[in-house]
Amino acid sequence: MNYQGDVFKNERVELSGSHFHGCRFDNCELVYRGDRSPTFEDNEFYNSVFVFTDAAVRTMYFLSNMCHAGEGGEEVVEKTFEDIRMRNFHGHEVATEIPHTADHSLR
Repeated sequence: MNYQGDVFKNERVELSGSHFHGCRFDNCELVYRGDRSPTFEDNEFYNSVFVFTDAAVRTMYFLSNMCHAGEGGEEVVEKTFEDIRMRNFHGHEVATEIPHTADHSLR
């Protein structure tokens, strides 16, 4: 979905795969499931929070566990957030397919 200039107030907004341009979010729950990333451009956010679910919440648990995993774990998580702030994060999205072999191996 594409939203332009919409005002969301006191509602739960599903973000996945949507584009938001010039929108305002007042007291909203912004739901992200970890699938196709939404895009945001020139929006305003007031008293709103993210709600992570499905694959996205698993990522949050992973980061929390890494933060408390032992020496250096917290630094790895903090470096990840610094990279996000600088738009210098690592990774890529790939489509996963079942290998076309009788035993589903990669050979």
